[in-house]
Amino acid sequence: MLRSDTHEIRKLADAIEYLAESMQLPPAMVFKLNLALDELITNTIAYGYAERKDGEIDIEMRRHDDRVVVRLIDQAEAFDPFAAAVADTTSSLEDRKIGGLGIHFVRTLIDEVSYMRDEDRNVITLTLLFPPQPASASDG
Repeated sequence: MLRSDTHEIRKLADAIEYLAESMQLPPAMVFKLNLALDELITNTIAYGYAERKDGEIDIEMRRHDDRVVVRLIDQAEAFDPFAAAVADTTSSLEDRKIGGLGIHFVRTLIDEVSYMRDEDRNVITLTLLFPPQPASASDG
């Protein structure tokens, strides 16, 4: 569990590194998870909890055979970050709307993303698939 304070993000990165080692996650997956979680948690703290430092964000991380599933659960204001329109990445910088690139970045990094409101809680689920293993010479 993290408090709604941006100083907690370093604690999260340390926890992800520890869990990743015990789950035997490849470094590329750890990198993607850290970037995506940093973005989502920063947004939750900055916008969902605004100036509140008493909010909490629970993080669950589980490994399945071919994937890692991470859930972020908070009681901040209801907000589905994935309901927003896909960020415009083709227009010139001067013509683009401000905002939305962080969520676009998360969608690009993570294989599956979802949001649901469960009573008074936001639940964001991130699923990252393990890279395919190359066939060994003995498989053929």
